[in-house]
Amino acid sequence: MFVWKDFVGKVLEAAEKCPKTAALIYTLSTGEEHQDEPVVPDMVIFRNETEGDSLSDGTSAARAMGTQEAAHVDRILKVLDVNCLTEDAPAADVLGNNGVVNCGVGLWVLPSFINHSCHPNARRTHIGDHAIVHASRDIKAGEEITFPYFDVLVPVSKRREASRAWGFECKCDRCRFEAEDSILRQEILKSEKDLASGGDIGAVVVRLEEKMRKSVVRERQKAFLRASFWSAYSALYDSDKLMRKWGRRVPSEALVAETVADVVSGNESVLKAMLRGSRDGNGCGNRLEVEDKVVRIGRATYGKLVKRHAMRDLFRLTLDATNKINI
Repeated sequence: MFVWKDFVGKVLEAAEKCPKTAALIYTLSTGEEHQDEPVVPDMVIFRNETEGDSLSDGTSAARAMGTQEAAHVDRILKVLDVNCLTEDAPAADVLGNNGVVNCGVGLWVLPSFINHSCHPNARRTHIGDHAIVHASRDIKAGEEITFPYFDVLVPVSKRREASRAWGFECKCDRCRFEAEDSILRQEILKSEKDLASGGDIGAVVVRLEEKMRKSVVRERQKAFLRASFWSAYSALYDSDKLMRKWGRRVPSEALVAETVADVVSGNESVLKAMLRGSRDGNGCGNRLEVEDKVVRIGRATYGKLVKRHAMRDLFRLTLDATNKINI
């Protein structure tokens, strides 16, 4: 990764020196195209060329690379604006708008073809100059791979603001439900307003839970809304005072964390809540069942970077430490 001000020059220099690098960059979106279906690149361009390699139209990969025009600065800058990633995933133009110019940023061509979703099935992790994308839940054959470009543990209005900064509108099942459900839409707006004005967090969470119960909302849709107001749920569970007042009227922390994890796949704050809320099961099953759930969320969050047995050890150490404190 590079600092943004140095990164642009590095990319332009590499594109001018290497036709193949320029060709790879030119395959990426500039954010100006209008395409309903995801574009699948020809995998030939990502392989070291061998004799006989050809693109889908029969063109030699070598000739295709060689016929690329010299790096076009404007086009490459547009590509970088909508495809660059940092560990927190803002686009380059968002970095500029927010004045954050000293973040590490990089361009990974193949991961750049992966679309955003607020209900993703994959997660990316950065180690040095490598971007590692791993499945965060089971993916069906033919299902599109997606990961979040920005924080998705916020209400749909904020997610749409973020997606517009990237030049698109998210139409995942979660966004459609939250934006189009006429019954819950008013409750969502009211909850956002109350939280923004410093209202009682516990009251907001309790009212949302009661509204979902009365509206006979499906479990998956409950998880969508809990994920959108995760900051409120998390603040409630963090406060002993609020839990004494509202604790009996809200689901357990482990239960909420589990449902939110199913929506956003892996997330460190959700994993932490699951660990903390799993002291006595809290409605999520016995110790072995909760252990399996913690390991699943941990694997979704970190992929193979953290071994399965290491996640189990972390869970057991957490419970053992808690039990000693309670004793």
